[in-house]
Amino acid sequence: MKHIFITHILLLLFFPHVWKAQAQIKVVNANTSTPTNYKNGSILGTDSIFVIYSPDANGKEIEASMQVYYGPEGINNFTWYRFNATTDLFDSIFTETSVTISNFTTDKQGGYQVRVYNNELTVDTLFHAWLFIELFQIEGILITSSTCETMTLNADTNFNSTFTYYDLVDFTPLVFTNAVQFAWALDPDYTTLTANAKPTFEAPVEPVSFTLTMSDVLKFQRKYLLNIDEETTNKFNDKLLIAVKADFKGQSANETEPADTTVHPEAPHGVVFFNETKNGDEFEWYFYNHPRWMADEGDTLLTTSSLFEPLDSIYYLHPARKEDIKPGYDVKLFAWGPVYNEAEDRCLDTLRKPDFVIVDTTQFPNTYTSLPNVFTPGEDDFNKTFYYLEGSAEDNLPVKSIKYFSIKIYNRWGNKVYDYEDSDGSWTEDGVQGWDGRTRFGGMARPGVYYYVILAEGWDGRTFKVPGYVHVF
Repeated sequence: MKHIFITHILLLLFFPHVWKAQAQIKVVNANTSTPTNYKNGSILGTDSIFVIYSPDANGKEIEASMQVYYGPEGINNFTWYRFNATTDLFDSIFTETSVTISNFTTDKQGGYQVRVYNNELTVDTLFHAWLFIELFQIEGILITSSTCETMTLNADTNFNSTFTYYDLVDFTPLVFTNAVQFAWALDPDYTTLTANAKPTFEAPVEPVSFTLTMSDVLKFQRKYLLNIDEETTNKFNDKLLIAVKADFKGQSANETEPADTTVHPEAPHGVVFFNETKNGDEFEWYFYNHPRWMADEGDTLLTTSSLFEPLDSIYYLHPARKEDIKPGYDVKLFAWGPVYNEAEDRCLDTLRKPDFVIVDTTQFPNTYTSLPNVFTPGEDDFNKTFYYLEGSAEDNLPVKSIKYFSIKIYNRWGNKVYDYEDSDGSWTEDGVQGWDGRTRFGGMARPGVYYYVILAEGWDGRTFKVPGYVHVF
C-alpha cells in the first residue's frame, strides 16, 4: 500500500494541474455501458464501464473504437494509458499530438486513462474509463435427446460472467458480475419450455422452430433459430422428429361437421372417420362392439381396419336403449410414426375414445296425437298432406333408427284406399312425405272419415302400432 500511495502522489505532482473532470472517454461501438461503483466513490465519482459483446453475428471478433474529445480548448495532445493490474500503474501505450479528437482502437479490455494537455500546460487533465469486451455468443442449439415421449435441447453458448476493475485510490479489485438468462419460443407453440439452458419437454410431432434468446443483466440479447422437420437427423443419421400423436374425428350422414368426442348416427349407418394423427405413418383401427350385444360383457372386437381413413368401415345396427348404462361403441386408433433408425424402430401412440359412436335411440311417435286429425288434400299448401306433426309435445318426436314402417288407410266401409311400407323406416313416396290424398286406385280420396293403422319396428327390436282416425275435407 505504501508503494501505491507514493505512486499516486507522484502522479499528482507530475501533473500539477490535474483535476477530476466528468469522463470524456467514450467507446463509439459499445453495445451498452454501466457506471462504476468505486470503493472511494466520494473522491473518484463514477466512470463508465463500456461493454462490447463479441464476436458479432457473423462470428468476427470485435475491436473497441475508443475516442476522446476535449472541446473547450481546441487543439491538444493526447496520451493513452492502459491499467496494469500487476503494478497498479497506468502504462503509456499511445500518443497523438495537435489534434482535436483522439481515436484509439484496441482488442484488449481493462482500464484506460487519457491525459489531455497542450504545450503551455494551460490544459492538463485526466479521463478514465473501463472496457469490458464480453464473450457473448450462441454457438448453436444441440438436441441431446429425442425419444418417443420427450426431447431435450442444450443451448451451446459462451459468455464471460465477470469483469474486474479497480478503485483508483487504493486499487482494490472490484467485480462487475453479469448473468445471462435464457428464453425459448416455439412455432407452433404447442408446449412451454423452462427458462434454462437445457429444457426437456414433450416431443414435437410436426415440424417446429425453436428460437433461443440469451440476454444479460444489461438487457443485451442474442438470438438463435433451429428448425426441425421430417428430414432432420443427428450425427448417427437417426431422425429426430419421431414422436407421433394419434387423433381422429367421426361424422355420420345426418351430421354436418366431424365430431371430436361423440358421433350420433341413426341406425343403420356407417360412420366416416377422419384421421387427424400427426407424424403418423401406419395405422390400425379397432372398433369395439356394444356391451349390450356381448355375451361376456368384455371388450369384443367387432372389426379392424388398416386404412388411413376408414370410410363406412363399420355399420352400427343396434341403437342404444335409454336405460343402457353404457350406450356407446368404443373406437381405438393405433398410430405408428416413421422409421427413425437402422433398427427400423417406430414410435407408437394409441387413442381410445369411449362411447365414441352412440347410435340414436329408436324413436317413433307412437300415439295418434302425433298425426293430424284433419287434412285437406289438393293444391293449397296448407294441410295438404297427412304426415307427422311438428312441435314441442312429447309425442311429436322425429323418427329415428326405424328399420320397418307401414301404414294402411281404410274408408268408412273398411275398404283399403292407401297402402305404404318401407324397409328403411321412411314415409316418402315420389318425393312426397306422407299421404297426399291419392288412393291406390289413382283418384283423390273423397271427403269423409278414414281409419289408419301404422306398424313400425326399430333396429333394437321394439315394435310400434299406432291406430287412429283422420278427417278428409
